[in-house]
Formats: sequence, structure tokens, C-alpha cells
Amino acid sequence: MTLSVVRRSIGSLLALAFIASCTKDSSSANRRAAPRATATPRVDDSAAGSIELSTGTPYAPTSLPASGSLTGTIRIADSASLGDSAAAAVAECAPKRRAPKAPSPAKSFGNTIVWIADVKSGKPLPVERRVDLSSDDCLLDPRVQAVVVGTTVNVINDEKVLHRLVFTKLGTHDTLTVTPFFNVGQIVASERLAKSPGIVEVRCARHPWTHGYIAVFDHPYFAVTEANGSFKIDSLPPGSYKAMIWHEGDAKPIEQQVQITAGGTATIAR
Repeated sequence: MTLSVVRRSIGSLLALAFIASCTKDSSSANRRAAPRATATPRVDDSAAGSIELSTGTPYAPTSLPASGSLTGTIRIADSASLGDSAAAAVAECAPKRRAPKAPSPAKSFGNTIVWIADVKSGKPLPVERRVDLSSDDCLLDPRVQAVVVGTTVNVINDEKVLHRLVFTKLGTHDTLTVTPFFNVGQIVASERLAKSPGIVEVRCARHPWTHGYIAVFDHPYFAVTEANGSFKIDSLPPGSYKAMIWHEGDAKPIEQQVQITAGGTATIAR
């Protein structure tokens, strides 16, 4: 083999090595440059701490020779539309939302909880102690509801989407129960959610915007505002009380002193 042939062979080997090295570096660079999949962020609009709903002493039903009422309008904008917007962006969650968009409804002031904090006795607790919580288009209905201790909650799946609802005490990581759903029409009745006073937060592990609350009281003097912000709490014994107002996202309730007179109606507004 001549010297020129050897030189050409060595040159070819060096060129191949250089090409291989460039190809490897290019592949590594492409792998580094490839975007990483990101997890869906958790929509966290709940309160930072727990909210006290208990009267502190056992509530005593008693006869009421005289009573009054508390009414009012609480105009705190309802945040349920945030979850609705998030669900509408996901195909599996919005099969009914693919029709032409309807005109936007008037702003809602629903889903604010109003209650009397320091009532010790009064009207009887409700006899009916069973409520429904259903999922529809990846939203909870009702988003906010209030019940008394001992209520059974029927958790219902009204759609073909898989859900895994997690129920926790608000402001804690204490899981009360987990309800997985696998098919439409499935119902799970739970007696664990309303065993003690407090606010139960509901979230779906698969759909972060599927979100709601169940307020559990040990007395009957509470209400959840209607879409126009109105509420009414009736059959209150005459006296001075602390009315509490809470909406999701509040770290603590708003407190307002009210005076209830026999046959009268006190009014509050925010």
C-alpha cells in the first residue's frame, strides 16, 4: 500500500468519526430542546384555614313562643363560572357545550353561606337528612350546599366521564373519603361527610376545576344565597346574634352583629 493511499484511508476514517460525533451531538441537543409535558395546575381557590361552624355547646331544640327572621342580599360574585370555563375547554367534559354559545347570563351572587354563630337553642333540626351531590360535565351540582350533622350525602355521577372525588376537611389534608366513579348513573351514599361540624371541600383528582363545598352545622340556622344574592333564616329566638358570611376563597368569615325581635325581620347586606 502506497503512502498516499494510507493518507486517504486515515482521512476518510477521521471524516466518518467527525460526522458521527456531530450526529450524536445534534441528537442530544434535540433531546434537550424538546419541550417537557407539564402537569395541569391545581386550581386552588379555597380558604387558607378551617372555618368554625359549631356552636361550641350542644344545640337544644325548644318551643318558640316568639321568633323573628334574618334576611338580606349578599352581593359577593360567585366564582363557579371559573370552573365552568375550565371544563368547557376539555372535550370529554363539555359534550353539551359544543352548540352555539348562549348569551352570558347575569352575574351570579349565589353560593355564599350565611349562618348564626352563637345560637344555643331554637327551632328543631330538620327531619330530612339526605342530600344529593352530582357531577355533570365535570362540574358539581350544587357547588355549595349546607346541611346538619348526621346528613347522608348521595354522590351521583351523571356522565360517562371517569371521576375520582376526594373529600377533605377545609384547610387540612384530612381525607374523609374518596369516591371513584366508573360509569354513568353510579350512586355512592356516604355518612362520613357530615359526622361533625365544619366545611368539607370536594375536588376531583382528574379534573382540578371540579370543585365544591359542603358546610356541616350542628344547628338549623344557616342559608346559602340564591343567584341574586338573597337569603333568609327564619324562626330565630329574639336576641342579639353574630351573623357570619363566608364565600370560597375567604380565609375567615365576615362577622356582623344583628338584633332579632319578636315578629320582626332584621336585614343585612354586603
